[in-house]
Amino acid sequence: MQKKSGLFVVCLLAMLGASGCIQMEHELQLHGDGSAVYRLQYAITEQAVAQFRAMLLLRRDLALAAGDPPEPDPLPLIKTFLDPSVSAIREHVLAWQPYGVTIRSLRENTRSLWRDYALVLDIADIQQLPNIPFFARHGFSLERNQEGQYVLDRAPLVTQPGSIPPRFSPEELEQIKPFLAGFDTEINIQVPGRIVSTTAGRTSLQTAIWRFNFDRQPESLHQLLQQPFHLVFQAPGITLPEWRLPETERE
Repeated sequence: MQKKSGLFVVCLLAMLGASGCIQMEHELQLHGDGSAVYRLQYAITEQAVAQFRAMLLLRRDLALAAGDPPEPDPLPLIKTFLDPSVSAIREHVLAWQPYGVTIRSLRENTRSLWRDYALVLDIADIQQLPNIPFFARHGFSLERNQEGQYVLDRAPLVTQPGSIPPRFSPEELEQIKPFLAGFDTEINIQVPGRIVSTTAGRTSLQTAIWRFNFDRQPESLHQLLQQPFHLVFQAPGITLPEWRLPETERE
């Protein structure tokens, strides 16, 4: 399993061969009444869409050549964002309506050679989020610690030692710079209280921001895969729901 996971990540990094192929901005606003708003700006090049299709076929063919059963495809929502359309995104998100998640807006922006989307979701009750299968696997936990502070926590995408490639050597870095230039991901979390501590690179009173930008920091891809998202905040007079997601094996 570890070898397969490592091979998949190597293929993933290789498929990022279209200059600046993916750009994402995530913003989650948690409100004191237990509701939330989620905003996503997402763009992927047409070349990257074709490459990800090829990657999935390659992973299947490599498994068959090794006499192993083919690994399952990514979760449906992840697969949708590797080959996105407004109708496909809407179909997945509409399935979350029974859990109080509704689409405020979803639009495709005109951009040559890119698929570019802006999505805004209203979440009536964050306590319902762990009931959504995708969130149960890829979401976050929210609990109170002994000091009465709230702790928002999300494990790294990759936790198995040796399951991702080592850092780029100077020679490798020079070779991949032309391909990964422009890769940019930002995650913005706003909470209804004062932030006490966090693993985020930038913070204000109630906002934590993680950014992974290859142009500014070439090791950003490795850091994104291994980044624990951890945020502790004080919210006196506010009672938020608490939950801890089960530990799952991440690829």
